[in-house]
Amino acid sequence: MRIVTGAEMREIDRRTIEERAVPGRDLMEKAGLAVVNLILGRIDPRRIALVTGKGNNAGDGFVIARLLHKAGLEVKILLLAEEEELSGDALASFLVLPPEIPRFPCQTREQIPSFLNEVDCIVDAILGTGVRGPVKGVYADIIAAINQSPACVVSVDIPSGLPSDAAWFDGLCVHADFTVTMGLPKMGMAQYPARGFCGEMIVAPLVFPDDLLSAPMPSRMNLITAEMAGSLLPPRPPDGHKGTFGSVLIVAGSPGMTGAAAMTALSAARSGSGLVYVAIPQSLNPILEVKLTEPLTIPLPTTGEGIPDMLMYEGILQRIESMDSVALGPGMGRAPQTQDLIRKLFLTVKKPLVLDADGINAFENHADLFKKRIDPAILTPHPVELSRLVHIPPSEIQKNRMETARKYAAEFQVILVLKGAATVIAEPGGEVFINSSGNTALSKGGSGDVLTGLIAGFLAQGSSPLTAAILGVFLHGLSGEIASREKTERAALPSDVIDAIPQAFKQVTGSFRKNGSS
Repeated sequence: MRIVTGAEMREIDRRTIEERAVPGRDLMEKAGLAVVNLILGRIDPRRIALVTGKGNNAGDGFVIARLLHKAGLEVKILLLAEEEELSGDALASFLVLPPEIPRFPCQTREQIPSFLNEVDCIVDAILGTGVRGPVKGVYADIIAAINQSPACVVSVDIPSGLPSDAAWFDGLCVHADFTVTMGLPKMGMAQYPARGFCGEMIVAPLVFPDDLLSAPMPSRMNLITAEMAGSLLPPRPPDGHKGTFGSVLIVAGSPGMTGAAAMTALSAARSGSGLVYVAIPQSLNPILEVKLTEPLTIPLPTTGEGIPDMLMYEGILQRIESMDSVALGPGMGRAPQTQDLIRKLFLTVKKPLVLDADGINAFENHADLFKKRIDPAILTPHPVELSRLVHIPPSEIQKNRMETARKYAAEFQVILVLKGAATVIAEPGGEVFINSSGNTALSKGGSGDVLTGLIAGFLAQGSSPLTAAILGVFLHGLSGEIASREKTERAALPSDVIDAIPQAFKQVTGSFRKNGSS
């Protein structure tokens, strides 16, 4: 699903009306109906307050008021604009409101509190995507009052006050429980903290032509959904065998961090790959033999006691030819000899490769080496790891995650997976994908190892590096959601996330069959 800027969505709207002859009133009616369906189906309130501005967002609000009134609910409207300020389709929708719906003009702060009293639901139809700069005056007052209300808040298209193109936003806007966005998600809704103000996001396709919604956009942003993930899963032919589904080699682990190697291996096995091998210092083998049953260990000699070093290099190379993908770095530590091994493997292994954790740390002050690798590579840094590579403070990376990921995917010529809430995936050509799954169950040490194993597993099964990253990121997030249903976000562990992967596969497969293949 495309993510658009406000200007791109307005262009789709214009072309739908002018080129495809779809009346603007039809779009407004469909928008209103989408919000009403949410309110009746998910909230079921008794008394509803609609707050309207003066643009098309207000017009949607008038449609919602009329339809809710028709459904028998108690509805009232707070008008932040005079009737003479309305025009076009918004005015037309206002003029057909039933006279029984009470309307209250609001020009001062004092008129606000009593209006919001004793309502179950507030519909925010104030500003829409055209907001420029911080909200002021009575608009700011009503937004602040909405945020203080205990009522359920539904925003129409985008929470009022939130800029549609905000990469980072910490100003005043409506804090919605639900946002019904029209056509496609907006850029300002894609990343935190702005995404957190939207509550649960529902995308209403309305009557926009499919070719306009799916056409490439200048912003080149996409939202990863369950339907997308389901459509990208590698095939499972009924006559397949373990060789059919690929072999993964995981180079991981060091003293005190055998868990990272184990979780990466178990996650890769859960991905559907046929064979999973773990290359480890031989002194760690007794521990991994206990931790792992299905994945196979490859114990290799090292110079020191359990510290990965160049003595492992030849043993790894001997195994590489029979492998389909490599995961490099989890739990390997930051000893100089380990970093030498990681850099040499990265540059010489001619298999699709995932570089994670200490694998990425090995390139601090050596990021120029990324461009010297010819074969496909996926980097999975969190903001601090990326900060070490590019010498930008993590806070600056967080303020512009999409463009930062886009920039360094192109500069390093890799698929870059910038981890965090709403993980960003960027490919060297400039396309960006934003994840829609996940929660704070994943905010624990070891979660990144689970993700690395999933991505490496999909690579082994023949997925392209971009597809493997998309699948791994989405299923990792969804598995976190599933694990937290029983364990809670607070208590779920990375091992619980691994155990939830089968259910995540069921969910994305069912979602694709229901929606994506129809």
